[in-house]
Amino acid sequence: MKEQVVFCNQEGEALKGDLHLPSGQLPVPVVVICHGFLGSRRGGGRAVRLADFLSEAGYAVLLFDFAGSGDSEGDFAAATLTKNVGDLRSALNYLEGRGFSNFIVLGRSFGGNAALVAADQDPRVRGVCLWSTPADMGKVLEKILGEQNWRKLQNGEAIVFEDGNRSYRKDAVFLRDLKKYRMPAVAARISPRPLLLVHGTADELVPVDDAQLLFQQAGEPKELVLLPGADHHLSAHQVEAGRATLNWLQQYFNTPG
Repeated sequence: MKEQVVFCNQEGEALKGDLHLPSGQLPVPVVVICHGFLGSRRGGGRAVRLADFLSEAGYAVLLFDFAGSGDSEGDFAAATLTKNVGDLRSALNYLEGRGFSNFIVLGRSFGGNAALVAADQDPRVRGVCLWSTPADMGKVLEKILGEQNWRKLQNGEAIVFEDGNRSYRKDAVFLRDLKKYRMPAVAARISPRPLLLVHGTADELVPVDDAQLLFQQAGEPKELVLLPGADHHLSAHQVEAGRATLNWLQQYFNTPG
């Protein structure tokens, strides 16, 4: 069963989401999926298929749009990693109000950075799963934005850029905020909560070395799943990534069934 949900972040902006609920006894462990930098909650259908797969296995799944992305209120230009972490915390508050308490966060790409930081700051997060997540988002930004825009952002200027589908504006505060975080150090503080990293060896945006670095810095229990030939979106490897995630969930987070 799937229901559309709306909850507010700490700024009062309405965030839109889809809550996928399994049949049977509730509450169950709930997986909160965080989308990437230019993404949205449904991930071109990939995140929806993952949510359906996990809910069929007995887990609740929340997909939601960060403020300024997808269907949520807010200004994308003003969104930062810190603000995304606040949005994720608001999602956990909403779920807690619905009676859930066993939270696992799954971040896709830049959403993985929000998942890591949220887990570091919020003990309600019981486990973290990272798909194609950068250890250094600054290097990824340079690839996405191009050299000219990257230099403008470094110089404190706002930029406008395109991804082939739409135009985006980003304020320089994004980069200043990003520099406050060191992802390998954050990953090191997740233990003893379980951590799973899933990454493609042919990721064209986030080098597989990033996954290996985060894995090396993290404490136990941890698992690294490398998918040979998989790109950044794990486009042709969604089934393998989903199965690896489910196996990890079943190892650490039992459902009533």
